[in-house]
Amino acid sequence: MKKSETVNGWSDHPLKKTFLIMRIIVFLLLATILQTYANDAYAQRTKLSLNFNNTALEQVLDAIENQSEFFFLYNEKLVDVHRKVTVKANDQAINEILNGLFEGTDVEYSIVDRKIVLAPENISEAVQQQRGVSGKVTDRAGLPLPGVTVVIKGTTQGTITDVSGNYNFNNLSENSTLIFSFVGMRTVEVPIGAQTVIDISLEDETVGIEEVVAIGYGTMQKKHLTGAVGSIKMDDDMAFRPNSEFGQTMYGRVAGVQVLNTSGRPGVSSTVQIRGINSISATATPLVVIDGVIMPDYDLSTINPSDIETIDILKDAASSSIYGSRGANGVILVTTKSGQTGKPKFTINHSSSLQQVIRRVDVMNSAEYAQATIDAAQNGWIDKGGDPNAPNTIEARGDYKYTWPLPMDNPSTLFDTDWHDIVFRVAPMHKTDLNLAGGDANTTYFLSGGVLTQEGVLINTDYQKYSLNLKIDSKITDWLKIGGGLNASFDYENRSGNTSVHTLTSANQYPPVYPVYGSDGYLGGPHNTPGFENHVNVLFRTHHGHPYHRGGGGEIMDIKRRHTLGNVYGEIAILKGLTFRSSFNAFLRNNEERYYMNADTGQGPTVLRQARNEVSTGSGLNYTALNQLMYKTSWDFHQLDAVVGYEFTQREFYGVSASRRNYDNDLVPYLSAGNTVYSASDNAYESALISAFGRVNYNYDGKYMAAVSFRTDGSSRFGPNYKWGNFPSISIGWRVSQEDFFAKYGFISNLNLRFSYGFTGNESIGDYRWVSSMAQARVAFGNTLAMSYYPSSVENPELRWEKTRQQNFGFDLGFIKDRITIETDLFKSNSEDLLLDVPIPSITGFTSVFRNIGEVQNIGIETKISTRNLTGPVTWNSFITISAVKNEIKALGPDNAPIYYSPGNAMESINMVGHPIFSYYGLKYNGVYKNQAEIDNDPASYDGAKPGNGKYVDVSGDHVIDSNDRVIIGSYHPDFVWAFSNTFRYKNLDLSFLLQGVLGMDIMDENIHRSWMYHEGRNYHRRLLDRWRSEDEPGDGYIPKLSVNLAKFDLTPSSFFIQDGSYLRLQEVNLGYNIPADMAHKIGASNCRVYFSGTNLLLITKATVYDPENYKSTASDLVRRGANFSEYPSAKTYSLGINIEF
Repeated sequence: MKKSETVNGWSDHPLKKTFLIMRIIVFLLLATILQTYANDAYAQRTKLSLNFNNTALEQVLDAIENQSEFFFLYNEKLVDVHRKVTVKANDQAINEILNGLFEGTDVEYSIVDRKIVLAPENISEAVQQQRGVSGKVTDRAGLPLPGVTVVIKGTTQGTITDVSGNYNFNNLSENSTLIFSFVGMRTVEVPIGAQTVIDISLEDETVGIEEVVAIGYGTMQKKHLTGAVGSIKMDDDMAFRPNSEFGQTMYGRVAGVQVLNTSGRPGVSSTVQIRGINSISATATPLVVIDGVIMPDYDLSTINPSDIETIDILKDAASSSIYGSRGANGVILVTTKSGQTGKPKFTINHSSSLQQVIRRVDVMNSAEYAQATIDAAQNGWIDKGGDPNAPNTIEARGDYKYTWPLPMDNPSTLFDTDWHDIVFRVAPMHKTDLNLAGGDANTTYFLSGGVLTQEGVLINTDYQKYSLNLKIDSKITDWLKIGGGLNASFDYENRSGNTSVHTLTSANQYPPVYPVYGSDGYLGGPHNTPGFENHVNVLFRTHHGHPYHRGGGGEIMDIKRRHTLGNVYGEIAILKGLTFRSSFNAFLRNNEERYYMNADTGQGPTVLRQARNEVSTGSGLNYTALNQLMYKTSWDFHQLDAVVGYEFTQREFYGVSASRRNYDNDLVPYLSAGNTVYSASDNAYESALISAFGRVNYNYDGKYMAAVSFRTDGSSRFGPNYKWGNFPSISIGWRVSQEDFFAKYGFISNLNLRFSYGFTGNESIGDYRWVSSMAQARVAFGNTLAMSYYPSSVENPELRWEKTRQQNFGFDLGFIKDRITIETDLFKSNSEDLLLDVPIPSITGFTSVFRNIGEVQNIGIETKISTRNLTGPVTWNSFITISAVKNEIKALGPDNAPIYYSPGNAMESINMVGHPIFSYYGLKYNGVYKNQAEIDNDPASYDGAKPGNGKYVDVSGDHVIDSNDRVIIGSYHPDFVWAFSNTFRYKNLDLSFLLQGVLGMDIMDENIHRSWMYHEGRNYHRRLLDRWRSEDEPGDGYIPKLSVNLAKFDLTPSSFFIQDGSYLRLQEVNLGYNIPADMAHKIGASNCRVYFSGTNLLLITKATVYDPENYKSTASDLVRRGANFSEYPSAKTYSLGINIEF
C-alpha cells in the first residue's frame, strides 16, 4: 500500500477516527438543538460603529446598509429621512442605534432578519374609513408591511396601510387603478375591476446591487464587489423542481458559465465550465464548496437542490484566489437554507413527472435498409470486377457478403421493427421534500428530508435518492456561538448493461428487418428470421447487436452511494469587531458497484457465454480543520473587513475490486457463486494539504473599493522542491455613480468599474505522480514463473503547480432606477507550467515523463442584461446572458511539438500551439468523386478510388493523400453560449421560460461513424438516403456510396464525421398559481402553490445525435469531450406539483 507523502512532518490520521469524529458531530448537533431554540439572529450579533454630526437621516441609513446586510423599508411621505441627526456609535447593536435615531419621534421600527421596516406609531388612524375595496399588503415572506402608500391612480386620493398591513377605500369606481409604493420595494399597479378584496405581495427592490453574495470565507454586498461573482438565488420555483442535482438550475443564469448535461442517465451530475478550460492533464471542473466544506470531488448531486438557499460562482482571480491551488477553474459556493426566528414553519413539496426521450436518431426503416444493403453488396461486387447482372446466389458470386437475403427483394414482406420504440419508454418520476424551520432570539434550526424515485427513459434503468439535512446555529453567550450541520444522502442506481451504451448503440444500429423475438421464442436475428439464415456471419448478429442482448436483462449493474457531510464550528467574540472562528468539517463517502453478465444470451441453450461478475467497493474520508480570525470595523467614511486563516486537509481512500467467472447458472448472480477467480485487487491513497490565507477588503464612502488576498498551499502531491505555492490577488472598484459630478446623468442609476489581477492554481493531478512507481509482472527464473516488480515511471522531484494568471475588467451599469442593468466582464487568463506526459527516448526504459511544460490562454467577454419591462398589475422581467471564450495553446515545451491523442473512438485529437485544447484532427473531406473523369483529373486521387468514393484535400500538395494531409478539422469549444429568460406575474399567477443555446460547437458522433460505413450490416442513418448511387444519381454530392468493401480512407478520421453541434433549446417553462390566502387558511396553510414545470421541451439542432451536450465520458475527461457514442440521451420532463407551507 502506498503511503502519503506528508507535508513538513504531519503524521498519519487513521481511518478508524472517522466514526469517532462523526459521533462527536452528531452529539454536538443534538446537544445544541435541545437548548431553548437559541439563535444567532443577525440583528443580535451584528455590531456597528457610526460617527455622524448634524447629518441627514437618509445618509445615516445608507451608512448602516453599507456596513451591514440590513436594508430599510419605509414610506418617504411618512418618515422624514431628510431631518438632521447626530449619532456616535461604537460597536453597538442595531437596536441601540435605532432607538437613539428615532427617540422623541413617532417612528417605530421592526426588524425581521436583515429587513428593517420604519413606520409612524399612529399609522392605524389613517385607515379608519368605510370599506369599499380593502386588502392586506405583505412582503414575499407573507409578513405585513405597515406604511405602504396606496393611491388611486390619476388622483391625490390615497391611504396608507396600518401596522398589520391592512388598508381600505370607500366607493371606488371599477375603472380605478390602485398604486402601491414603498421605499425599498417595487411599485405595483392593480386595476380594481369587480374586486372588493385586493391582497398584494410586494417584492424587494434590493435584489440587485444591494443583495449579499458569498465570496469565500465571508460575504459582501454585491455593490461593493471588485471581482467577478455570479449569483443565483434559489427561490421556491427553482429549488423544488424535480432535479436530483443542482446543476440543472444553473443553466444560462450566470454569464461565463456553461452547463452541459453530459448524460441523461438518472442521477448523473451536470458538467459546469467556468470561463473555458485551463488545463490539459489536470481537472477542468470547478471547486465545489457547500456551507464552507470543500468537496473532494466534483459532484453536484451531493445535496438535495431543495435545501439550497443561494449559489455563488467565483469567476476571476480576485474572487477565487482565496482558494489557491484549487481555484483555477472557478469556485461554486453553495449556501444551504437556515432557520429563522419566529414560529416553526413546515413546508411540504411534491411533484410528479413524466419523462420521454428528447429526440431520436433518425435511422432507416426496413425498406430503406433493404435497398441500402442491396446497394452495398452490389457496389462491392462491381468494384471487385464482378458482373453486375450476376444472379444473387453464392454459386454465382462466391461470397455471401456480395449477396443479400432474398426477402429484401420484397420489402413489404419484411419485419419493420422500430427499436427505439422497444428500448425507450415514457417514464414516471416523483419527488417529495419536507422541511421544518424556526427558532427564537438565540437559536435557529432547519431540518429537511427528501425522496426522489425516477425511472429512466431507457428500459431497465431507474434511480432512487434519499436525503436528510440538519442545520443549527446557536448563541450560547454574548461572546460565544456554536453550530453545525449534518447532511446525509443515499442513492441507488440501476443500469441496463454497462453504462447503457450497448442498449442505445444496438437500438440505433440493429437492423429493423428482425423481429424482437423469432418464431422459436428467442431473440430475433438472422439465425431465426426466414430467408436470412445464410447471412448470419455477414449481417449484424444477435449476440452483438440485439438491444435485449444486454439491455433486456442480459446484464445487471447496480450502484449504491452513501455520502455524509458534517461540520461543526465555534465562534468567539474577542474584542470589538474581532472574532475567532474554529471549525471542523468531514466528508465521508462509500460506493458499491456490482456488475453481472448472464450466461444466457437469449438465443437458446446452445448459445451460451461465460458469465462474469465484477464487484467493487470504495470508501473515502476527507476532513478539514479550519481556524479563522475575522476583523470588521468602520470609522467616518472608512470600512475595513479582514480575515486570516489556517487550514489543514487530509484525504484518504481505500477500495477493493474482485471478479469471478464460470457460473453454473444465472440464478445466483453473486461473487461467491463463481467457480473461477478472475481477479482481485485493492487500491489505497492519501494526501494532505496545508494552507494559510488572508484577505482585506476596504471601502471608502461606498465609492472606492479595494481588496487584497493571499494564500499559500503546501501539497503532498508535488515534488519535494515545489511543495509550496503562493497565490496572491488584488482588485479595485469605483462606484462612479456615487460621485457628485455624476448627478446630472439622472437616467444612469448605477455605474461601477472593477479591475482585478491575481493567481490561482490547480493541484488536481492525482497522487504520487512525482514518485517513481513500481508495477507488478510475472518473470521467468529458469523454468519457474514468479511475481516481480519493476519501475514503471520516472521520478520527477521538480513536479510543481499549474498556475493560472488572470486579469479581469468589468463594469456594472444601471438605467432608470435599475430597471435596466448591464453586467459586463472582459477577462484573460494564462495557465502556465501545465503538466503533460512528455515523450522520452525508449532507451531509458520508459516512454514518457510527467513534466511542467505547457501554457494555455483563455480570452473572453461575458454580459448579462436584466430588465424590468413592466411594473404595473402585470410584471415582466427578463434577462439575457451571452459569453464568448477563445481557448488557445501557447506553449508545449521547448520545441512546441504537437501531442496526438487517440481517445478510443474513430476521431483523433491534437494539442497544437495556436489552437484550442484537444482539437479534432484528421483529413479534410471534399465530397465524392461523381464519375471516373473526376478521379482521372485529380492528381491526388488514391489507389482504388472508384466513382462514389469520398475525396480528400491534398493539404501538403504532394499529390498523395496520407498522414501529412491531416489538419485541425474542428473543436468542441463553442464560439458563443447564450440564454434568454422571461418571467411574467399577474396577481397570483406567474409564468416563466428560459431559452438557451450554443453557437459554433463541433461534435463527433461515433455511432454515426460506425453505421454510415458498412460494418457487419448495421443499420444506417437516414441521411444516407442522399448518397451517391450512380453517375446519373450522384445524390447530394457529399455522401459517398455504400459498399461492403470499404474504400481506403472511409474509416479514417476526417471532417466527414464532424458535425455542427450548435443548438437552440427551450430549457424550461414554469407556470404557477398561488392559492388565495383565505382558501389556503381553510386547510390550515399559510401559503399554497400549485405549478407546472417543463424541462428540455424543445431542441433544434442540425446534429444527428440525441443531444449535442451528451458525450462519451465524465466531466473531468477532456480528450473525449464532444465525442458522442449513443450516450444516454436527455429527457423531456413534464411535471405537476404542489407546495404547501404551514
